[in-house]
Amino acid sequence: MCNPRRVMIHLNRSIEEGWRRTVERTASVSDSVAEMSRVTARVSLGDEMGDSALQMLTRVLAGEFPGHTAWERDAAGVFRRDLGDVVVTYNPATHELSIEAQLTETVSAEARAAAEASGFTVGEVAVEAMGSYYDDDWGGRTKKVALEEARRAAEQKLAAAVDELHRTQHSEVFAKAEAEAETKAEALARAELENRRGAIREALRERLRITLADAEERVTQLLNRAVGEAYRQTLLQLVHDNGGRVLSDVSTGSVVNMELELF
Repeated sequence: MCNPRRVMIHLNRSIEEGWRRTVERTASVSDSVAEMSRVTARVSLGDEMGDSALQMLTRVLAGEFPGHTAWERDAAGVFRRDLGDVVVTYNPATHELSIEAQLTETVSAEARAAAEASGFTVGEVAVEAMGSYYDDDWGGRTKKVALEEARRAAEQKLAAAVDELHRTQHSEVFAKAEAEAETKAEALARAELENRRGAIREALRERLRITLADAEERVTQLLNRAVGEAYRQTLLQLVHDNGGRVLSDVSTGSVVNMELELF
């Protein structure tokens, strides 16, 4: 094997021609789709103890009694407890309890569109390309192969140079076509996004329904424990105010067993 030798191909071309090109652009759009479900009920703690028990429930939710974590409370006085997948709120002013679940999902769409650019170009381009071979044709690298490779490379460069000349002389035409294609692509992508948005909303609503159903037992336990403590504290207050005695007071979860003596 000898040192490689090189061949060079030079191509020149004078251009006076009309041309037409299709310009393509792709657009991507995305947005967030959010759905929220809420179940609201009025809390009633019984006519005979209603007001006192409801006031005591507010104190329970505020965390005034041992063993009961305080709920968050906003400026309007509404209590809020985040359980992860659902949020429980209680408004002492209206005695309304709400269970809320919210899901958000990102929806995206992509579309491609085209526009045409055309013009008449006058100019000249020149390119060159190089190939290599061996005198002993080692590895099949003959002079003929080298010339063919160099010519193909030169022709590719020439085509690219011609296209670049078109674009240089008619940059505004290409820019207009690109903007038109991009506008079309974005409109198509947004239309597709709207089509997908509806299906995603339906899927989110179904997931929310399942989420609320799955959380029902946990929410019930949470509320029963708070309401049970409200009853307990109300009874204790009643006994204390009337000079009675508490003979036994046992709480297990949301179940309260008390033995009271009133005079």
